[in-house]
Amino acid sequence: MVRRETVRDIEAICRLDLDSRILRRRIADRLTRLIPADSYCFSTIDPMTLLTADQVSAGLVPEAAAAAAHNEYLVDDVLKFAALARSEVSAGTLGAATGGDPESSHRYRTVLPMIDARHELRAGFVVDGRCWGVVALFRGGRRPDFTPADVGVLRRLSAPVGAALRRAAHRAPDDTAAGPSEAGVLLLDQDLRLFSENLAAKLWRDELGPSQAELPSAILEVAARGRGAELPAYGRIRGRSGRWLSVQASPLSGSPHPAAVAVTVHPAPAADVAEILLLAYGLTPRERDVLARVVAGLPSRTIAVELHITAATVQDHLKSVFAKTGVRSRSELVATVLGL
Repeated sequence: MVRRETVRDIEAICRLDLDSRILRRRIADRLTRLIPADSYCFSTIDPMTLLTADQVSAGLVPEAAAAAAHNEYLVDDVLKFAALARSEVSAGTLGAATGGDPESSHRYRTVLPMIDARHELRAGFVVDGRCWGVVALFRGGRRPDFTPADVGVLRRLSAPVGAALRRAAHRAPDDTAAGPSEAGVLLLDQDLRLFSENLAAKLWRDELGPSQAELPSAILEVAARGRGAELPAYGRIRGRSGRWLSVQASPLSGSPHPAAVAVTVHPAPAADVAEILLLAYGLTPRERDVLARVVAGLPSRTIAVELHITAATVQDHLKSVFAKTGVRSRSELVATVLGL
């Protein structure tokens, strides 16, 4: 009964029109009343690159962030967020994933001791095949491990929380103040510690995370991925003001300086923002096809010919797109998608 009430309460929170960070804190506060945790990290995720971005957390120490990013992208381990995002099983515990041998996990040996934790429960929030957020709950050794019933609660919440995070992605920015006029450039060493940066980077860091943190999690995540070879080192990150930023990382070699990776931060191009918003509005593949051609300036008849459908069907798709994006005309639609 208590678990069903918790699920209903969180589903009700998900239906509210909340900013992403407020939404995640409200969900985490309610969730941890049912599933006590000594610390947690609740992050948004880029559904295209599966790179974790902005996070809200409690009980964590800043020093653990670089170690966690290193584990997530550079070390073979269980229950990686990207794997959860693709899996039909959206949640699990570290204990179960290691077959009862948590010592076999690199994360258990290196990251969890930094936050005085021995148990971990992870989940991805997936809707319509796309992951929009992930959460990790931690417990110290004096508490028992998370139970299969705890895992079941997070699995039931995967779709409603994913849908809520998706809606939050297309909220208008709360602050439209301009950022720096140039890209921020940061040089990080082998341990993902800041080696050097330009003035613009300091300003962009404030946009991406709390000023007391040396490096925001979004920068650490992209930098860690940039040192690997399997996944693209690029993320579209929503800043604290609501602006979308592009964070990119490239490995360095042949330099006499101890920098291992360069990270750049700048406002995301309109096309990149449009791509994420198309997913955030929950458009069908055919609606996205129609919208892409509307943004390109094509009339309905031409769109119909290109997509091998009737002009009336194009209009039906447009009506649905208007309803999902909250606009009433083509011009409003293009301005909304391109952020004009």
